[in-house]
Amino acid sequence: MECPPGMRNVTPEDVLALLKCIYGLVQAARQYHKKFVHILTKKLGFKAGEVDPCLLIRRDEKGLVYVAIYVDDNLIVGHPEAIDDVIQGLKDNGLILKVEDTLHDYLSCEVKFSDDMTRAWLGQPHLISKLEKTFGDEVKGLREYKTPGTPNQYLIRNTDPAMALDKQQHKRFRSGVGMLLWLVKHSRPDIANAVRELSKVLDGTTEMAYKELLQAIKYVLDSKTMGLRIEPTFKKGEPWELVCFTDSDYAGDPDSRRSVSGYILYVCGVPIIWRSKMQQSVTLSSSEAEWVSLSEAVKEIMFVLHLLEFMGIKVQYPVTVRVDNIGTIFMSTNLTTMGRTKHVDVRTKYVREYVKDDVLKLIFVKFEDNDSHIMTKNYLSDLQKKHSSRIVKRK
Repeated sequence: MECPPGMRNVTPEDVLALLKCIYGLVQAARQYHKKFVHILTKKLGFKAGEVDPCLLIRRDEKGLVYVAIYVDDNLIVGHPEAIDDVIQGLKDNGLILKVEDTLHDYLSCEVKFSDDMTRAWLGQPHLISKLEKTFGDEVKGLREYKTPGTPNQYLIRNTDPAMALDKQQHKRFRSGVGMLLWLVKHSRPDIANAVRELSKVLDGTTEMAYKELLQAIKYVLDSKTMGLRIEPTFKKGEPWELVCFTDSDYAGDPDSRRSVSGYILYVCGVPIIWRSKMQQSVTLSSSEAEWVSLSEAVKEIMFVLHLLEFMGIKVQYPVTVRVDNIGTIFMSTNLTTMGRTKHVDVRTKYVREYVKDDVLKLIFVKFEDNDSHIMTKNYLSDLQKKHSSRIVKRK
């Protein structure tokens, strides 16, 4: 590292060799992770997952306990006696811990449980307060919006310097989109598509795009009590049910003509994974666009299945995947690859293997009942409200 100011008998070319990592350095988090995992696996008997190395598990006479690692914010879930034993073991191995008895604030997310501890709400009030402090004056006079984005409107990256925003406003735009992206990540999947549209034009922003940003922020601030709906529907002892909705907006981007993929994965009725993403290449038909979206969703499903298997949780097979395109369902069972679909041959075979092995089951869902629609396009308020009500709720 560079020599600190005030150090004598050194030149600007001199540097210090660190014998031990100190807090605040780039490598500090990595070194902490290595030490923390070493203690858990070598001294406390935990098993690290191959699917997710940040999830560890231990089963012994004290009970079952899981440890989830997020930098230096760690979550311990399990039997009370096993949890107490892990905490004491970490302290005995030289770690200084700040222990919270209940899960009410984690990673700047507020978690509020029902009285019977069977339901929960997850929100990000700290981030929303920051949004309000940064953009509150700009959106104060705007009308109340019923959707986070203008219905059926697409943003196009600006290439005309005359229409570009000034540097200060451009910086505010990027900051606002960044905060909204973090909001989508944890608690507000209902605004995912609107934020994806905004993120397309980060380096080519216009006044129209800035107005769309203010609309999304105004929508969030007017619905600040909305958060992720956590209401599991499983019964004790029964296998967990996974249901996935997938959709695409064919050639939806007017600039590149790429399609948009969208999917939501529910575990026991609780949304755990959602995504609104532009596809990496241009597709030649709506069926192909749906198939690309489906294959991306299947990769997420397989990750969750392997994760649940590592955790020792039984799953109900086959996993239901709901799509609203008959051609996609036909392609999953048709063994013949036609010339028109050769370009998706690899994705086809990838999904078809799991369908054949009864791991997945593709089922047709009506347009109005497909929850993933709001991940692919900005819809009118009635559809937005209908699909959002299944994934978010008021505090």
